[in-house]
Formats: sequence, C-alpha cells, structure tokens
Amino acid sequence: MQTEIKIALGTVQFGINYGISNTHGVPSDEALKAILSVAEEAGINQLDTALAYGNAEERLGLLADNRFQIITKFPTVVSGEELKNTLKQSLTRLKTNSVYGYLAHNADILIENPSLWTTLQQVKKEGKIEKIGFSLYHPEQLDKLLALNIVPDLVQLPYSILDRKFENKLAELKQLGTEIHVRSVFLQGLYFMNPNQLPEKLKPLAAALTELHAVCEENHLAVGDVALNYVIANPNIDKIVMGVETAAQLKQNIQMVSDWKTEASLFSKIEAIEIKDKSLLNPVNW
Repeated sequence: MQTEIKIALGTVQFGINYGISNTHGVPSDEALKAILSVAEEAGINQLDTALAYGNAEERLGLLADNRFQIITKFPTVVSGEELKNTLKQSLTRLKTNSVYGYLAHNADILIENPSLWTTLQQVKKEGKIEKIGFSLYHPEQLDKLLALNIVPDLVQLPYSILDRKFENKLAELKQLGTEIHVRSVFLQGLYFMNPNQLPEKLKPLAAALTELHAVCEENHLAVGDVALNYVIANPNIDKIVMGVETAAQLKQNIQMVSDWKTEASLFSKIEAIEIKDKSLLNPVNW
C-alpha cells in the first residue's frame, strides 16, 4: 500500500449520469461503499464534489463517514449572504462542520463579482473552510483573477497529455503556494477512441491521436497508462481528480500508477505531437 497517491476521487458519477463512456449509470449505495473502501485503502484521502453533481454531496454525507477531506464547489451566487447560505446547505448535506476546499465552480463567478472573495476569506477565518479557490477553464481567467489580487489556496484545471494550455501557469501557481488539482486527464475518453472513427467535428484531431497511439504501441504501453502517468509525473501537480463508476475501475487506475516505471523519452515524443486546432481539446467545442 502506498502512503501517498496523487489521486483525488471525483464524485460527479455518484450523483448524475456523467461521461460519454459511462455504461454503468449512477452507482448503488453498495457499489459506492465499495469504491470508498478501495479509495481509503489505497491512501486516497480527498473527495471532489459539487452542488451541481445531483445528490452527490448528500450521498457522501451518508456514506463517507468523515473519512476523507472534502472539496466542494458553489455555482453562480449573487451576494455574500447567498454564498454563505449555499455553503451552509453543502455542510448540512455532507454532515460536517467544515470542508477542506470550497471553490467557485467556474472562475468567472469571482471575475464577475470579486467581492465574493472577501466572503470566502471571512468564512475561511471562521474555520468552516481550510482552502478557498476556483475551478479554471481558460488561462485568461487566472490572469484576470491574479490581477484582482485573488490568489487561490487551491485550484482545479484541465490538463492532459495533449491539452497542456495551463503548462506555463503551473509553476507560477506553485510559487504562490497554490495546491493544484487537475481534471480531464483522459479528455473524457477521447484518448481511447479509434482515430478512424472520430465524429466529424473531431476529425482534425485524428492525426495527433494516431501519432499518440503509435508512440504508446512502440513502447508496448496502454494509452490510459501513459495518459495518467504523464500527468502524475508533473511535479507541480498535487492531485489528479479522477471519477470512476466501479471499485474495479478504481483498482485498475491505482494499479496503473503503482506499476509505472518512468519513461522520460516517451514523454518527450508525446510532447512533440502537434495539434493544429487546439480549440478541439476543449469538450465544450465538441
């Protein structure tokens, strides 16, 4: 058993049917208990959830038994009072007095209403939140927030082998003392797709995907192993937020990490893959 594993368990699947490759639907209570047991045994100590994830917070309140640090996220709110009320409701559902992290679900919420940051700082002082921050979608959002002197304790952002638009921001955030969590390491399953069977809109990515698969095959490695461990190997990244639908999937992902041997030359080849239309690396544009 590892004492430290760079995985935080994503919980969107616990509350809603999520993901293009989800074939299991929302897990039952028994299945969810099994997933949480595997996580705890493997040394995964953080759960990532949100108000927007259906009844995920409620289910964690019933089944997680305060064994994990919880990070949750708030949607658009119009005032500090509404923000406090939203947090109060999340704490009630989670059956806890405090959370490890509380993030704006989209950084735009704070860009449009910076006064909410003052409320977050106040609630943090009261001990209800350990770390405050936001979830990013574009590097420009971070530039705007730092210009407003909104420096996060914790951020979540998309990052994967072919989508490295935040690469230059990682070291900057680390210097500010920010804890960095990344999502979309498999780009919603895109990396596993057959390059010859991509939907019309994604066909411009076929060449890059073919090259990625070829590099993995040459090295006798599965694309999933490479995609996951490339991100794990980045010293600036603290946690990968990874959602699963079954305990078996989680075990498999943990195995991918514990069996890995560093492959620097392989990573260099992947970094050399060119993508002409980078906008297609954002699932919003699919």
